[in-house]
Amino acid sequence: MNIFFDIQGTLLNEQGDPRPNAREVLLKLAGTDHGVYLWSTAGEGYAAEAARFLGVEDAIKGCCLKRHPPEGIAVDYAVDDDEGVVEEYGGYLVVPYGGDPSDGQLLGVLEAIQASEPG
Repeated sequence: MNIFFDIQGTLLNEQGDPRPNAREVLLKLAGTDHGVYLWSTAGEGYAAEAARFLGVEDAIKGCCLKRHPPEGIAVDYAVDDDEGVVEEYGGYLVVPYGGDPSDGQLLGVLEAIQASEPG
C-alpha cells in the first residue's frame, strides 16, 4: 500500500515543530511492505526538506506536490488534516497539530492501517 503523508498540520505545526511520534510512525511504516511518501501543497522541495528535518529521507520512497503522486504510483492511503484529501483518496484524518506535546494522533494511523490489512 502506498501511504502519503501531508506535512503542514499533519507532521509539522505552523512553527515547524514536529508532531509527536512523526518520525517513529514514518520509520515503522517504511520498514514494512508499504511505500511511504511525503507530499505538500508547498511542493516537492518543501516535502523533501521536511523529510530531512524529521530524519526519514532515506526511509521514504519519495516526495511530491500534493495530489500529484509520482508517475505510476497510486495513492492508496492519505494521512492528512484536510478532510477533502482523506475523502478523495481514503485514509486517516488527523486534527491539525497545534503543538501539544502529548498529541498521539499519529499513533492512530498505525492502528488504522493494521486494522485495514487482511489477516
